[in-house]
Amino acid sequence: MSRQILRMSRRAVLGAAVFAGAGWALKGCTGTTTTANSPEASATTGGKIIATTLPGSWEQFNRSTLVPAFSTAKGAEASLVPLVSAEQVAKLKASPNSPPFDVLALDSGVFEGAPKELFQKLPVDKLTHYSELAERFQTPDSWGPIIGVQAVGIAYNPKVITTPPTSWEDLWNPAYKGRVALMAMKNNHTIGFMQKIAQMQGGSAENMEPAFAALKQLAPNLAGVVANAGALITLFQQGEVDIAPHDLNSVKLLQSKGVDIDWVMPKEGGFALTPMMSIVKSPTASVDLAAAYIDAAISKDVQTQMTETTYVLPTNKSVPIPEPIAKKLGGSLEEIIAKLEFMDWATINANRTEWVEEFDKIVQA
Repeated sequence: MSRQILRMSRRAVLGAAVFAGAGWALKGCTGTTTTANSPEASATTGGKIIATTLPGSWEQFNRSTLVPAFSTAKGAEASLVPLVSAEQVAKLKASPNSPPFDVLALDSGVFEGAPKELFQKLPVDKLTHYSELAERFQTPDSWGPIIGVQAVGIAYNPKVITTPPTSWEDLWNPAYKGRVALMAMKNNHTIGFMQKIAQMQGGSAENMEPAFAALKQLAPNLAGVVANAGALITLFQQGEVDIAPHDLNSVKLLQSKGVDIDWVMPKEGGFALTPMMSIVKSPTASVDLAAAYIDAAISKDVQTQMTETTYVLPTNKSVPIPEPIAKKLGGSLEEIIAKLEFMDWATINANRTEWVEEFDKIVQA
């Protein structure tokens, strides 16, 4: 009995923090979740789940689209907790027997490095949309589905760089001295970039030495190394950099705000960043309700809106590719996937600390 009281107390506190910290956003969704307060809805669905969301555009989309879709389908509520991936896992590890969340939405790389005893395998038989996923994203022994694909290539200022770059090697062009930016290597954007450079220089995903040698040669072109994607966006907005590895969805959103920025897929191909969802080992909400939330996230309707509004690529193969994405990457999901490298997280997580230290040593020299 004491464990149950503790669990409810922790979740009640967390729920209060969510509503206090993000009340403005949740107010916009009250019309879609009111029915879950009725006794009939609670008895039928189990009432409510607490799910994490990656911050930024993911949080905005999930509040405006995914949560209402889930609420309409199940007559239930979903409270969202915006946290970066590492913080999600840290909070779950701190309270594995009384988890603060039912469903986690986090970066695949962080998930691969997390203790699997914190999670449970995906109950595929409870999902009606799982078979709609592209074959690459269906596995018989899944911890959870990939819910979207962020394509990483080269972002650039078209008013300054009037001839679009065609290769990752273009970042070394002397004409771009002091105008190139990278994120710190703790970010997956830069890990993927360095692995591409290693492969181009005769190395591999495991052998990164050629990439570090190339990084030393890139140093004169660097305007700076920034902490994260938000800082990189600020540099583009302020006109302080002209070219950098970045994802298509961020570039498209910046274009919609009037920023001078465009994006190309290098001839060597790009790479994919892949957020996913998983159910915790001991959810307070029913597993059925947690599975229904994930099912809504991979449904055609939700994924179509995701792709059209955020430019994150769908994993549901029945979703049409919008024209702005088709122009950059191709008209079908299969064609697009063929141009993207999916990262080997086991290798990355085994070497990440050493690689970050080497990267920092070079760029800080």
